[in-house]
Amino acid sequence: MEQKIYFMPLGGGQRVGASCYYLRLGESNLILDAGIGIENGVIFEPDTYSLITSPFLQSMGQIDHIYISHAHSDHIGYLFRLMKEATRASVYMTEITAILSEYQLYDKNYLKRGGKDEEKRLAAQYMLDKIAKVSYMKTIDFGKYKAMFLPAGHIPGAMMILFEFEKRKILYTGDFSLDRTALTGGCIVPDQFGIDTVIMCGLHAKHPSYIKRADGLFKTVKYILKTVWQKRISVKCHVQQLSKGVEFLKTLNEYNTRNTPVYLDKSVMDIVEKMEQLSIPVLNVSNRPIGSDIPMEPHIYVTAGSPYRANGFYYDVNVDFSLHGDFSDMKEFIKRINPEKVILVHCAKEYSPFDDTIEQALMLDGDCRTQVIFAEEKEAYVI
Repeated sequence: MEQKIYFMPLGGGQRVGASCYYLRLGESNLILDAGIGIENGVIFEPDTYSLITSPFLQSMGQIDHIYISHAHSDHIGYLFRLMKEATRASVYMTEITAILSEYQLYDKNYLKRGGKDEEKRLAAQYMLDKIAKVSYMKTIDFGKYKAMFLPAGHIPGAMMILFEFEKRKILYTGDFSLDRTALTGGCIVPDQFGIDTVIMCGLHAKHPSYIKRADGLFKTVKYILKTVWQKRISVKCHVQQLSKGVEFLKTLNEYNTRNTPVYLDKSVMDIVEKMEQLSIPVLNVSNRPIGSDIPMEPHIYVTAGSPYRANGFYYDVNVDFSLHGDFSDMKEFIKRINPEKVILVHCAKEYSPFDDTIEQALMLDGDCRTQVIFAEEKEAYVI
């Protein structure tokens, strides 16, 4: 008798943040990602109560396995809380994701900020030690189902998970990117596996007009270097995310042919050092940590939010760029796999109610057989 497959977003449905999804493969209970979100300055979390009041299980202790796609807070910020609730569950992520997650969840809270609660620190370390590290292109056979891990692009360590259960194949993408970046290659599109269903993070699934500029980061770097070199003044570069800060620094170093001094605030330096430990080279001779004294010479300062008072006038640049696939990337990804069904989550709101979604774009393609579902939080779907 064929067993049913169910899917239920606990967070990160048709909004960005708190990505956390329940997947039931027969009798196996899985969670995909465990993030937090911020809306109007208020943190929000996945709604696990909706799961334990559903027909699927009565306790989070029935969760078997947790899979983390990558180390951004909207995908890992809730992990420790989830592990406390789902005490029997094993947690799987790549080694790079594990190290970056340790920085996000442990180093900043218990080491860098001098956390004094030793009991909480030891509990956090215990949970980190329980995480199982997986490798790309490897398959784990759990008996009742199999899981294979594929590169997702986006940031170092990001993975997609391909589940095989009773001759059906389900792919969870997490955030992904088709394009190569300074720190990572693009994702591997698994178009040879006969995938039936794709559970897809579709940030731009409702934004047909959004086109990611491949040269956007390069133009920002060029403007910053030109400002320092020609105007002989300093530039403060504020990055929105630490992972973007590392990507920006890697590109900046590549084009900084005059070795203009590049100072890094402590948070940026800490995450760069983590990358260096993973044999991902980022730093060069022009990089140095910022001290208590701001240098007089024209320089570049990269910060994730630390206070900065330069000696004299300086330019302030907000460095922001996308690490996600755009609308056309999503369409290409789906068309190449051509699954029966795509379940879209992690979707940002439409720019205009008159815009087409990825569903309308695929309906106009005669070669595409894919049914599109925009999954709502706390709603259960049969796959």
